[in-house]
Amino acid sequence: MRPFFIYNTLSRKVEEFIPLKPGVVTYYSCGPTVYLPQHLGNMRSYLFTDTLKRTLRLNGYEVRHVMNITDVGHMTSDQDGGEDKIEKTARAEGRSPKEVADYYTGLFIRNIELLRIEKPTVPPGQFCRATEHVPDMIALIGRILDRGYAYVAPSGVYFDVEKWRGANRMGRLSRQSLEEQFSEQRLEHASDKRSKHDFALWVLNQPHHLMQWDSPWGRGYPGWHIECSAMSMKYLGETLDIHSGGLDHVPIHHENEIAQSESATGKPFVRYFVHNAFLVGMEGVKISKSAGRFPVLADLAAAGIDPMAFRLFCFGAKYRSELAFSLDAVRAAQTNLDYIREFARGVPESIAHSPDSDWVESWFDRFHEAVNNDLNTPQALAVVLDLIGEAYRRGDKRIWNAMRRIDTVLGLDLESVRQQAASAILPPEIESLRAQRDEARKRKDFARSDALRSELQSRGYEVRDTPQGTLLHRRG
Repeated sequence: MRPFFIYNTLSRKVEEFIPLKPGVVTYYSCGPTVYLPQHLGNMRSYLFTDTLKRTLRLNGYEVRHVMNITDVGHMTSDQDGGEDKIEKTARAEGRSPKEVADYYTGLFIRNIELLRIEKPTVPPGQFCRATEHVPDMIALIGRILDRGYAYVAPSGVYFDVEKWRGANRMGRLSRQSLEEQFSEQRLEHASDKRSKHDFALWVLNQPHHLMQWDSPWGRGYPGWHIECSAMSMKYLGETLDIHSGGLDHVPIHHENEIAQSESATGKPFVRYFVHNAFLVGMEGVKISKSAGRFPVLADLAAAGIDPMAFRLFCFGAKYRSELAFSLDAVRAAQTNLDYIREFARGVPESIAHSPDSDWVESWFDRFHEAVNNDLNTPQALAVVLDLIGEAYRRGDKRIWNAMRRIDTVLGLDLESVRQQAASAILPPEIESLRAQRDEARKRKDFARSDALRSELQSRGYEVRDTPQGTLLHRRG
């Protein structure tokens, strides 16, 4: 098994990854709060999760992956202030919280399918919905109370942050004091909290809240932070190998998860915290729902861009670096996507099932080394493009076994692309139009060539120009 290195936010350095159990990785990633469509910044985070999981598998690990669906308890502030995000949308749209959560969960699942993002493996192919795990949260809150790190007040059950941290204890993940963490926030807090920094594990005496459950402390609902701790530990154990999420989760959400989890178990909660940077607009501002209008996957389709181009666009940047979004940038990724797919469509059955040429393995090793070096996906993508270019230069397409292994990380489903092209038999009239277009291009009759392109497109074919001539692919 080759060494795999990843940046650990806990240590602030790139470390060799070594799981607790040889050959098995326990991995929890923060999932969506389902009150609005997931914007492209959110989707970048889920693509990062998918790439990390695929790379771990490339290295021979079994990945036990859990991702949550937050359908209760996430307030409009990441602390305890404001209104529950699900209920806010429900009131605005005149629907029940469950109807809102079900609708936006379905939309999220359709979007990840379009991007070929794999579903969690634990439970198999399922997301953990917070509303289905309230008893687990109640049990975990009970353990925290028993160990003296929480208290019950009229407005809720609160975690005693200052007792947990001690007089001079810094946040382990954020490396900030409490005052530094919250210096730029206006904290809304109940008057019966011992400290403004204490956060809610269970909220009480909110009669207008639409989602409520019975508990030993009264009828109420869970806080946001307790959900991830309860669900991750239920399925993966009390110490996780990897926990991931966006950088915005570092100072509050993930810091609070550490506190509540370790106070309950007395064990380390997470061994490797891994965080991805934001997708930003061209002006450098983080893309977020709070900003109002935000780009979603459907916007790419409306602009005539294949959703998979966004996948390759994200692969072309380091996960720890901000990525500037524009339609032109994603169109550039579409060009690379077309180039890779064109090669796949041109690989015949005879080559697809034959061994690779001797020169190819070193290129695969370069790809593997790049992704194992803290997921250096830009370098890995450059290797892929160069490998295909080298195959063209040599006139030797015997690279398909390496491409299949590479695609287990890229996630472009290239074998299906190749098989569809291999099995496609073009109607005689389409073959005739293609031949006429190739002839027009040779004569540099670009008006005729463009007219034939339009004719082929109107008949449902994608048209790509290659050194070998016009390449056609039936849409759908």
